[in-house]
Amino acid sequence: MTAPARKQEEAPQLPANIEAERAILGAILMDNKALAAAAAIVSTVDFYHVHHKKIFLRMVEMNQAGAPIDLVTLCEALSRDAQLEGAGGAHYIASLATGMPKVSNVEHYARIVREKAVLRALVYAGDKLREQALDPQAKLEDLQQMITGMSAAGPETQKIVGGNGHLFYSGREFLTTVFPVPEQLIEGLIFKHGSHVMIAMPHHLKSWFTLALTMGATVGGELLGGLVVPRPFRTMLVTVEDFPNEVQWRMQQLLLRKQFANVDLDGFSILPRPHGGLDLMQESWLQTLLRKIDEFKPEHLIFDVLRRLFRGDINSPEQMAALCEQVDRLRDRADVATTIVHHENRKGEDILRASAGSFNLPGWANVLVRFSRKVTDVIDKDHEISHVEIEVDHKFARSLEPSRMVLDLASETPLRLEPLEDLLGLQQIRDRLGIDWTARDLGEALDVPKTSVLRRLQKFLKAGVVEKVTGGKRGRTGGLARYRFVGEGE
Repeated sequence: MTAPARKQEEAPQLPANIEAERAILGAILMDNKALAAAAAIVSTVDFYHVHHKKIFLRMVEMNQAGAPIDLVTLCEALSRDAQLEGAGGAHYIASLATGMPKVSNVEHYARIVREKAVLRALVYAGDKLREQALDPQAKLEDLQQMITGMSAAGPETQKIVGGNGHLFYSGREFLTTVFPVPEQLIEGLIFKHGSHVMIAMPHHLKSWFTLALTMGATVGGELLGGLVVPRPFRTMLVTVEDFPNEVQWRMQQLLLRKQFANVDLDGFSILPRPHGGLDLMQESWLQTLLRKIDEFKPEHLIFDVLRRLFRGDINSPEQMAALCEQVDRLRDRADVATTIVHHENRKGEDILRASAGSFNLPGWANVLVRFSRKVTDVIDKDHEISHVEIEVDHKFARSLEPSRMVLDLASETPLRLEPLEDLLGLQQIRDRLGIDWTARDLGEALDVPKTSVLRRLQKFLKAGVVEKVTGGKRGRTGGLARYRFVGEGE
């Protein structure tokens, strides 16, 4: 045997599990529903065997087109593009379903395939690291970044836009591809895989709200009287602002009421404030969170509150950008929606400018939620009713109408949402305004931020109770435009 041949024979095999790959493909042939379970964990590039790459990619494309996947249709689809032989041929494809284990095990086999793909990626990265480290011109900083990237390798899948195995499209392909609409976990508020920021001054009921969302999401249906949860889902609440006994007391108060009687206590998890705090920028903490998420499998991750999670300078655009990238990294690898609770320090500003620190965070979020104007009514020495106004700015769906959240622990509905318009009737608004007025005048009469004013003004115009008198000349929304109530001044 020649030396090169002996060296090739002795070379270690790259990590792979061919039988697990076959099991996935066979399960899909037997039950097309198995494709969704597999595609949530693996992508085409995770398969090691070249036949399996081609078969899985064609299965994904057929599913995207709404075509059934069986031995006949799959072979026909591959044959049309002259790829049948390259995928092993009809005989090989038929053998995939032979002696198939239970279809229900497809997720288990998908995780095996994904783990082997990650191990192969580490092998390739290690070879590249060794090669660059031996380069006399190598820079230590570059090598350290490569090591960080290797340590971040995990069982996450490269997300394929549109789910059809493509990262790039021709113009024609892009126009005809059916892309999934982001799923609303809580309609108008939380959507799957989204980034959300809740902004509030201290003691503005935000922790009550996040706890109620966490608990109520386990049931589905109506939540707090003003939200809709289409289906139950699991939430992990990282509550590091308050001490654990405070969070526990709030939970007990909610569970005493009929409103939260059906909550699934195993349907959510809580990470309380740890000794020494939590720093999201530390790799060890990120990996700990990823392990816990992988064990519990939540769809929504809430961080309450930012100042207990980030030890950098919130006024630094560079440091806040790094934080946003870290949260994105966590969100993408764990495939969860993320919500960050943050403090407000710009009173009187609109929702996009109200948060403390740099503007990176509001610009990063897909959904902004603002709590403002808290009022507490003392009924007697043992009974207080607090309420706070909530405004939502949603980039991908119709935002919730501005509302008022009420905390009344003496009520059977201790935490509830009410329409904000109920606080001030139309006649009261008329009394506070002149015959004709601007959007700014309306904002001063209602004492609400600009974004909320424009939303309400559009609602009044659509309802036919307000009409425009003169057009404006300043800004996209015509800041100098004048309006009046229909019938006013006639």
